[in-house]
Amino acid sequence: MKRTALILPVLIALAGCSSDSQETGDSSSDSGQHATHQGAEGIADSASPNGFPGQEKIWQTWDQPAVAFLLTAEMHGFIEPCGCSEEQLGGVSRRANLLKKLEDKKWPVCGLDAGGLARRSAVQQAKIKLESTLRALRDMKYRGIGMGPEELRLGADFLLSQHDTESEDAVSFISANVVFFETPELSPKPWITFEQGGLKIAVTSVLSSKLQREMGRVSDVEVSDAREALKKVLKELEPESPDVTILLSQAKVAESKEFAKEFPQFDIVLTAEGSSDPDPKNAFEKVGDTLVIEAGRKGKYAGVLAYYPDAEERFQYRLVALNDSDFDDTPSMIQLMEDYQQRLRDQEVVLTDTIGVGHPSGAHFVGVEQCATCHKKAMSVWKDSKHAHAFESLFPENKHHGYERLKGISRGFDPECLACHVTGWKPEQYLRYRSGFLNEELAKEPEKGLQTLLAGNQCENCHGPGSRHIELIEEGEVKAAIDEVKVTEKQARESMCATCHDPDNSPNFKFDKYWKDIAHPGRD
Repeated sequence: MKRTALILPVLIALAGCSSDSQETGDSSSDSGQHATHQGAEGIADSASPNGFPGQEKIWQTWDQPAVAFLLTAEMHGFIEPCGCSEEQLGGVSRRANLLKKLEDKKWPVCGLDAGGLARRSAVQQAKIKLESTLRALRDMKYRGIGMGPEELRLGADFLLSQHDTESEDAVSFISANVVFFETPELSPKPWITFEQGGLKIAVTSVLSSKLQREMGRVSDVEVSDAREALKKVLKELEPESPDVTILLSQAKVAESKEFAKEFPQFDIVLTAEGSSDPDPKNAFEKVGDTLVIEAGRKGKYAGVLAYYPDAEERFQYRLVALNDSDFDDTPSMIQLMEDYQQRLRDQEVVLTDTIGVGHPSGAHFVGVEQCATCHKKAMSVWKDSKHAHAFESLFPENKHHGYERLKGISRGFDPECLACHVTGWKPEQYLRYRSGFLNEELAKEPEKGLQTLLAGNQCENCHGPGSRHIELIEEGEVKAAIDEVKVTEKQARESMCATCHDPDNSPNFKFDKYWKDIAHPGRD
């Protein structure tokens, strides 16, 4: 018999790392442990007892369930709080603390992730990060991960090397319609079952045809029809008689709803491709008796699904915002982050992943001291700005503003951090230009000295490499030299600043506020 459900999604209105807007919702609530009001599609939801911002501490207010699921999706490489600014949500360290709070209340908890753990593919850093992520998920007692395009683009051979099925804390890769090397035995598991809290749980996953087309061809990876795969899985699961059946759906939300409608045997469909910051009244939808739910993106939230088999309303769901006011850091996860950064340094990822290419202008970088020989007024503005100390701010021992967020871990060899904290990189792609900044301990002649020359966010990140400008000045072509490096306020406002001050890293960035701190119009 299908189960009815009480769905309770609540978010908090803190600054996140996405440009998606957040609605504050209705802050009123009735009295009682699970005070509800009517939400989307007439399904009951719960308002925060304290209104927004704030969220109910469900580990204190909910009854102990027979089993609880920690549900996540589409981390997209954000193993730390999303972005590098204050008030950011997320991170596996806080997620582990949420798990601890649930377990301290004797809740039997297991984790499931719909997939989308990675963000980039053809770089060593993405693989090191996925290995670190899997280590974190094992520590948090996750049982399975769906296979999305982000994972599959890393390559079948790499994924096979990471798919541990033997150890006690193994996390299964799951997909009913993905096969590696034309060999099912070497492929993700089509489904898994396990016992938790005395109940049998069944989990499967599929990659939809739409996401398959978007992913394109991946060597040694074959993807079959999702619907045919689900029909086969559900038939195989019949003799298992699971108490709860879950689909990790690597699909657009509309496709996931179609799966729920066509295959009502599923109690839960955890979908990918949802909102980065789901609306409190739209983080779920009931399709028949199946719950289609979202868990947000970039690791900012974790969904907690509690199951009460003997209650009239058997499921309760809460999307928990992983903020720094409700959750502490977890020492084992801080150690994991330190190990991750050390691997980036030891494996010289700055060299292997950012092979220098020439700047499109054909010019090369000369460094701020060269600029300062003529542009003394601009130099006086820059040297007192945070831009000047951007590289130093990656090292906690320098104690620059916000250094506490580094948790004592240096980021000076992380391409994803360096790209906006040094000169001569392309931030959107974490790409180093040939004459751009390079860590001194990694540099060989003739690139020795580039760290000293180009540390910090200098003039040339906005005005372009300066060698051609200098040549034109020396040739007497003053107007051409000016045109070579001229930047208007309009250009800065519309595109330039946003290459680093994007919603991920600077959710509170206001151009008009910060422009006055760095503007240096005219010439000396």
